[in-house]
Amino acid sequence: MTNPDWNWQVKIGRGRSDTGAHHRAIEIARQLLAIDRWPDHLNTLIVIHDAYDLHRQLQLSGRGVYNADHNVTVYTAVYELEAGRDYEIVCMSDSFRQAHNL
Repeated sequence: MTNPDWNWQVKIGRGRSDTGAHHRAIEIARQLLAIDRWPDHLNTLIVIHDAYDLHRQLQLSGRGVYNADHNVTVYTAVYELEAGRDYEIVCMSDSFRQAHNL
């Protein structure tokens, strides 16, 4: 399986927008990908809202289960995240794809 380009395809929506938020957003995106909540991940962007709060919420939800296929620990609460509220899937524009060689 081909992974998305985490640095270019994971964006921050609402909430803090520092480097730590981006790292947390990537971790959340990896979990969403592992549970098939990020369809067509090679042709779309994912926008994670309130990455600090969501990341904390996921880690507090239980031990989590390691997913070897995606090399990520999936926490129970990730199944409760709602598209449109906690994260959004956005089509990549042709210009974005060309600018980042995707």
